[in-house]
Amino acid sequence: MRALLLLLALVALGPAEAQAAPTPPRPYSGLGVLALHPAPEGERTPIPVYQEPGLQRIAEPELGALPRLAGDARQPIVAVHATRGGWLRLAYDDAGREGWLQPSRGWQYRPWEEYLPGRLVRVLPGMKKTLYLLKGEPREAGPEVGVLARDQQVRVVRVAEDWALLQAPAGWFRWRDGDGRLTVSP
Repeated sequence: MRALLLLLALVALGPAEAQAAPTPPRPYSGLGVLALHPAPEGERTPIPVYQEPGLQRIAEPELGALPRLAGDARQPIVAVHATRGGWLRLAYDDAGREGWLQPSRGWQYRPWEEYLPGRLVRVLPGMKKTLYLLKGEPREAGPEVGVLARDQQVRVVRVAEDWALLQAPAGWFRWRDGDGRLTVSP
């Protein structure tokens, strides 16, 4: 009995790595990104989010509370998952709940094909080895021309569907995987 209690105590006091929270999954890419800017002085900061465009308000998160792909709490860049008549669907909390918002205040939506070219991005860590391969052509069966390192910064020249042509090292890289999750941090 004493040995069991000692074992339980050791497990409870084990290394921090064993007790650390699991790594969150890579974010979904969606259709593009929305760059948000802070509200002008004196203007209300909660953002109304709706179940459907303009119908049934479901949340009013603060600008800094939105799950962001890049930027900071004052000027986040968030993934847009759908568009409908000027409205944008995005995740409004860390649980992944989604809703619609109407862009305002000079916010700018850009599809990935417009946003990524010319941009310096960082290759995300913790992916399958095949996702780090550089290809000579924008397809899975294309010839391998190199391997990217985790956390490596690369410049995107152009985008063709799920593939990005990189400047240096030169080659094609999947900027999102087959499940639609990002492989880069914008």
